[in-house]
Amino acid sequence: MISSEEEPSGPLIEQTDSGENHYILNALTVCLHGIHTEIAGIRTLLEASYNASQLLQQQAQEALEAHKQNAQETLDRITTEPSPDFYPFVEMPAGTNVRDLPDGNRLFTLSDGLILKTNSDHTLAVIVDGEARQVIPDNGTWVEVTPGQIFELQAGWIKTTAAQAGIEGLPPIANVSQLAESRFSIDLPPYRLLLDQSAQALSVINPSGTIDLLGISAISSVGAETSMRVLPDGSKGFTCADSGHGGLIDKDGTIRLSLKSGDDLIIRFPHGDAAASPDSEKERFCER
Repeated sequence: MISSEEEPSGPLIEQTDSGENHYILNALTVCLHGIHTEIAGIRTLLEASYNASQLLQQQAQEALEAHKQNAQETLDRITTEPSPDFYPFVEMPAGTNVRDLPDGNRLFTLSDGLILKTNSDHTLAVIVDGEARQVIPDNGTWVEVTPGQIFELQAGWIKTTAAQAGIEGLPPIANVSQLAESRFSIDLPPYRLLLDQSAQALSVINPSGTIDLLGISAISSVGAETSMRVLPDGSKGFTCADSGHGGLIDKDGTIRLSLKSGDDLIIRFPHGDAAASPDSEKERFCER
């Protein structure tokens, strides 16, 4: 018998004989206790293995997320890398080399050997096979540097010619092109304006085909009638019957033109330029 002061360890085995199966039951009890102990050990191993696999999976996921973040950061740096600066052109062919010159102009060397140089008067110098020539943008923002080779100019560069031409009030849709040193073409749909600074004259070509000739020397229209009145301060007010344009020409030659479209323009001229006669202006237009 076990003393009441001692705690039993392991299965409790009856010490008295309780029948012919007593020893068999004792053996089974011991065996089952051993199996229970082994199963508990296996369960502990399985739980440890599961926990280890979960930890490994978590570490792998963290490593994958870190890799994805690094890859995205690299992709962002690549995609946000600034594109080549081809100003004043919008785009240039691949392989074009750009060099800034000390005078502020830019030199473009294309892969086919073509060389372009911007000039301060917003013309382009083109060198092909050693032969140089000047190109004047005359078709909005597009310029043909060689036959069949056309490039688009940035609007900001074109708009600068509006300031050079002395025009105020042009809407964003207007395209200003410099035809010569003092002559400009302004595409302002549905009109086209031809400005001659040296002659202090402006020609407005209307959709109907009529042409309004405005200048300090004379005010007239080709194919239509124009009324003019001299104001007390010496300025001249005018109204173009066919086109519906009207305005005022100041004594210093400044043209204040209100187009029928609703656009109000102010054209200023450099002082000291000689004004051309009406006949010379008409001749100049006919030559275009």
